[in-house]
Amino acid sequence: MTALRALVIACVAAWLGVMAFFSFAVAPLVFREIDRPTAGAVVALVLPRYYLWGVVLCAIALAALLVLVARSAGSRWRHGAAATLCAAMLAMLGWMAAVGLSRADAARRARDDSGFAAAHRQAVRLNALTLAAGVL
Repeated sequence: MTALRALVIACVAAWLGVMAFFSFAVAPLVFREIDRPTAGAVVALVLPRYYLWGVVLCAIALAALLVLVARSAGSRWRHGAAATLCAAMLAMLGWMAAVGLSRADAARRARDDSGFAAAHRQAVRLNALTLAAGVL
């Protein structure tokens, strides 16, 4: 395994681990153990860094994959497919960091429950798609 392939695997695996731990362990625990308004505020503080780490890790993986695509002849299609999935992950994470968080925050501050629910549903869907792309 080349160093670049190892870097890609490490970055994507790290991000999948962060996603799974936050989504299935941390967030449910916070909402179960702390009153809802405080739990929401805590999660709102964590999410910008959560998405930043996702963007950074996926950007590193994508850069390494693009180098692999340029350097490899026989497995170019495989690295290209992985680069496409990684670019999709990066796009979804970037959108959530740039747009989704501000929409959810604005709805939360305005006490717009339906607006917040819509933003939350969208975030959950994009996280699920990002997770699926990373697994593929």
